[in-house]
Amino acid sequence: MKLKKYIVKWKNVFITAAIFSFLCFCYMLVNPGISIDEETWIQIEKPFAMWLVQGRWGIDLFNFFSGNHWRYAPVLWDILAIVIWNGAGIIFSYAMFGDKVKKIPLFFFQAYFCSLPFVLGEMFSFSMFSLQISLGMFCTAIAFHYSILTFELRKKQKWLFALMCLVYAFSVYQSYICVYITAVCAYGFISFFEKEEKVWKKICSCAVLCLIGIGIYYTVHFILMKFVGTTSYLSDNYVGWFDAGGIGKALFLAFANVVRVSFAIPIAGEYIYGGEVIRSITVAFILIVLWYVVKEKTMNRKAGILFFSFALIISPFSLFLALGTYKTHGRVLLGLALAGAVEIYILFNAIKERTLEYVGIIAGAYILFLNAKNMNMLYYSANVAYEHDRTIANQVMYDIKKSGYDYHKEPIVFLGMEKMDDVGLVVSDTVGSSIFEWDDGNILRMCNFMKTEGYRVVAPDRKDILRALEFKGTMKSWPQEGSIIERDGIIIVFFSEPSDKWYSINLI
Repeated sequence: MKLKKYIVKWKNVFITAAIFSFLCFCYMLVNPGISIDEETWIQIEKPFAMWLVQGRWGIDLFNFFSGNHWRYAPVLWDILAIVIWNGAGIIFSYAMFGDKVKKIPLFFFQAYFCSLPFVLGEMFSFSMFSLQISLGMFCTAIAFHYSILTFELRKKQKWLFALMCLVYAFSVYQSYICVYITAVCAYGFISFFEKEEKVWKKICSCAVLCLIGIGIYYTVHFILMKFVGTTSYLSDNYVGWFDAGGIGKALFLAFANVVRVSFAIPIAGEYIYGGEVIRSITVAFILIVLWYVVKEKTMNRKAGILFFSFALIISPFSLFLALGTYKTHGRVLLGLALAGAVEIYILFNAIKERTLEYVGIIAGAYILFLNAKNMNMLYYSANVAYEHDRTIANQVMYDIKKSGYDYHKEPIVFLGMEKMDDVGLVVSDTVGSSIFEWDDGNILRMCNFMKTEGYRVVAPDRKDILRALEFKGTMKSWPQEGSIIERDGIIIVFFSEPSDKWYSINLI
């Protein structure tokens, strides 16, 4: 079946799943705000090399063609991102399931892929690159589709096109390496289980394509970094092999992180948002795999199913296992949404009795309900934090203007942080966090946020900050009298006693 006929045949399923995904993001679309990092990009006046340094030059390439000083368009970017992400799900399902797809499993695959809060909730909170990220996912889906098609049709043009899409996806986000590997592992499980021919040859073909894509991407990346003057961002932040404790500890922590996320185990106050859904699907998938293994008669079949199921579970973490790191947020585990969607599809396909099918539909509907609820509650928390920050920003600027200080000419130094009260809201990484509390008080972020509220403030340099610190002993915490002063052409706002982290962030 051609892709066009596939989409037409199952259009009602895809439309229903798309409506559900928009329902998940309803609060975000109706109540747009400014979250961590967005304050930098919403009013950017000249391009800078932040994405380039992170090896994500595909985002810079998109931003260059989008115009308007590389600024993003709130809400529009989000809507397009949701639509394109749904499109990626359609391509993945076509490449994996093809003519054998069934209606109910397909719906739950598509709906789950487009609604996992731990992944999409964190990623889509960054509107400045949500559209680019979705394009990366779409390119990964296209690359996977054509890499399978190339093996079957033996057409080099499609193989080259798949390679181009894959390299671009990697340049948007390195995590798409994990997504492609997840897709290959899922395809391997399904093909092996259904006893298709040449499974290993197809997997090897995809592996070669992936390795060449990684090689091209990193070659371009290191060449670009030579011009920028640094190549250490990725190694400094994500490579764990050289951390204290050695290789053994790094490997243990990396695999422990797979268990932590897959079973949503809270550790040291860190929890997986919406993890009850991830845990339920993981447990159910493991149980069905064990059932399959018991049913199989030969050791080769048993071993194959165990191998591919294990590969599917760890594939979203593959890059991070290779780097020896446990430092993963939901926004970097994009393959988790795809792996979970495939696991749900496999679970529904395992159901043969009508009564159990009804039970499965109810359970699946409940899982999607939790995703929708958790997603909207997450963005509600983000909106509360945003409104809190707006209030702080406007009150501080009112006090500055009331004192007669000229913030257009004099830099503002914010000392310490203004802590947001704990009112029981959910937080997932940056989502739901206050800009005036982030990094224990990040002066540059605060100044950029002031601009989003219509105040063109002047950011201080290191010399200004050091000079302002000399006066903190005589000041009271804001909003008390004497919490805002002007000395030596510098406006000083004292929130709290600066912490060690504050010094490390603001006095680099």
